[in-house]
Formats: sequence, structure tokens, C-alpha cells
Amino acid sequence: PSMDAVPVVVPKPDESAAEQSQSSSQTTTAMIPQTKNNDRPEMVILVYDVAKKKNIGTIIRSAVAFGVSKMLIVGNKKNLKTFGHQRTRDFMQFVYFDKFERAVEHLKKNKFTIYGCEICEDAKSVVSHPFEGNAAFIFGNEGSGLNQKALKACDRFLYIPQYGHGTASLNVAVAASIVLHHFSVWAKYPETSRSGFKFVVDETKKIAEPHINFIPTEKDLKRKARILAREERLKREAAEAKA
Repeated sequence: PSMDAVPVVVPKPDESAAEQSQSSSQTTTAMIPQTKNNDRPEMVILVYDVAKKKNIGTIIRSAVAFGVSKMLIVGNKKNLKTFGHQRTRDFMQFVYFDKFERAVEHLKKNKFTIYGCEICEDAKSVVSHPFEGNAAFIFGNEGSGLNQKALKACDRFLYIPQYGHGTASLNVAVAASIVLHHFSVWAKYPETSRSGFKFVVDETKKIAEPHINFIPTEKDLKRKARILAREERLKREAAEAKA
């Protein structure tokens, strides 16, 4: 099963960020692209309160490797920092929500079980694969873990057993990788083909429209305009050099 429709802002080329923000509650809606493995449980990540951009980038890389279908981002005006994704970002669908509560409501409406990854009393070991149906995972802040709002939203909790005695917890991106791998094994996702010493990267799997419901700020629009202007200048210079 896949998610229901969410509002999608389709900005006009000459719209300002303020106008686009105002139009976010109006008119256009679109379906989030359906997951291709409809016969298997779906796995998504709700990104909330993860502070370090390198961690988010590494989580994206692991999410692509282990079959996550979508990443739900809280803050639809947030320019997602993805340092460390190693060119995997183009293979992930990002869906933006202006508030945490709306993202949670959307998941529950679509029958996703929300799993909080936290070392708490009633958490189940991820090794036991305590999964059921579609899963949405929330990974806590690097320093403080899941905050109270996130804890209340979770249906169940998972923890990763440790066997050494020198650290109280794992890095959030490392923890995410372990949890996602366990779910993909439990859900029996088909293994990716290998070639030589690498897994095969299928360029046809890139997401055509990766950002759903994202509202750019004025800063984002100016940055995009600069990039486009630079690209046009380089094209003109290349054409003149050939002339």
C-alpha cells in the first residue's frame, strides 16, 4: 500500500517565496508516487530534530541502500542539508510537512506503525524483528535523543543491543543503518545485483521530482537564480569558444 495524496505546491517561475508560501494551502494537489514493491511492507523515515547535516546525508545513503521509499521532512521551508549522501540523494523521494503533527497524522491515516528508536524501558530489540506492516522510523537528536513530542507520537520503540562497555549509545546515522537493514531483511526486499566489488547502481531509478510540498525561501530562489545564470554563462562561453 502507498500513501494518500498530500498538497503539493507547484510554484510559478515569477512567484516570490512569500507568494509561494501563501499559495501552499491552495488549489493544486498531487499523489505521492506509489511504491513499486506494493506486495511488501513499505518503509519510510520521519526526519525530525536531527541536527547535523552529515548525519542526515549518511542516513539518506543508507535509506537508499536498504529500500526506504520516502523520507518525510518536518519544515517545508527547510533547505535540507545532505552532506555525505554520496550522490544517493537523487534516488530518494522527499515529502515536506510544515508541522510534525501533520506528518504524524498523515502516517497514521495511511496505517503506518511509527517506531521510535530509543533506549527506553519498553523498547524491543531490533534483532528480534518486532515489525508489523508498513513502518515509519524516527531517529532522535544526536545529543538528547527523541524529545517528548516524538515520544508521544510513537506506537512502538526499538533499541539496538550493545555488547561492549565503552559507549552509552551509537551515532544516529549508524543506528539508522542498522535498523533499516533489519527491516529490509524482515520484509524480504529483493537483494540488489552485484557487479565486481560493488552493487549495481540503476540510473533509471532516479526520482524525477524528488521534492514534494517544498516551499523555497527568498534565499533559495536567489541561489537557484545564480546557479541558472552561471550555467547559462558557461553555455555561452562554450558556444563562443567553438565559433
